[in-house]
Amino acid sequence: MQIREDELSLEVSEIQNIMDLLSNLFYVRTAFIYNIADELYLKQIAGNNGDYQEYCKLIQQELGHRCRACDHDKFREASTRKEPLLYRCYNGLYEMFMPVHAENVLVGYLHFGQVRSEEEFSTIAQECALAEHSRLEELAENYNSMMVIRKERLLQISKLFKIIAEIMLKNSLIKIKMANPEYYLKKYIDNHLADPIDVNSTAKSLNRSPSYITHKFREFYGCSFHEYLIQARIEYARQLLLTKSIDETFQLCGFKNRYHFSKVFKKMLGKTPGQFKKTIIFNKNKF
Repeated sequence: MQIREDELSLEVSEIQNIMDLLSNLFYVRTAFIYNIADELYLKQIAGNNGDYQEYCKLIQQELGHRCRACDHDKFREASTRKEPLLYRCYNGLYEMFMPVHAENVLVGYLHFGQVRSEEEFSTIAQECALAEHSRLEELAENYNSMMVIRKERLLQISKLFKIIAEIMLKNSLIKIKMANPEYYLKKYIDNHLADPIDVNSTAKSLNRSPSYITHKFREFYGCSFHEYLIQARIEYARQLLLTKSIDETFQLCGFKNRYHFSKVFKKMLGKTPGQFKKTIIFNKNKF
């Protein structure tokens, strides 16, 4: 579950000071990245050394697609692990993403990066297929001019970032705006229709008690959690059946098997998924 910028409360100046301090201390690019969409970030608070290395600027002129792909992949991996992820990017530099969770919800990432390793450029160029770049000699020159930070030290920095994240959350530098709890209840369900969720898992995700979830559902929606979940899954199934098979649909909607899916679908809509698809085909042919 990820949230937008307008769902966050950020102490920008204090976060900026922390990023500046870390950036100056280790002379690496540091940032708090937030407002994530499709595993790509839209906003960030960067430290003093927030500009891209000349090596990176040169890479992006011709191989920028690799940078975007790397960010996409590593955001997802870091989010899944829920811990600092130190890795070598697709163009040979070391970076780290540290997912930051407030009330069990992903609010952004702490990042440091664009650090060269002890490896020679010839090794990096070969392993990362940099021969595709037309200005290989300039890449080598820029790479060799970068400061080397040993991997052991990078691991220590990543541990420090984890502590910094905990301090930022403890001191409420990053908070989720919880003025409308019904919004987060609905959003959690909508984002997990394919998962085996229930009242307990929802309560844990939103840092609330199961009884709170149970009572609030009745208050907000006039039905039980289970009733709402089934309605949401069937509505999602109706949309999916426009383009997907029945077998694909029931799995994407969180049903354990096709029989149960068909039974619930018919009970709610008065026709089976197969009959529903035939109606769709008939209407298409009609026009």
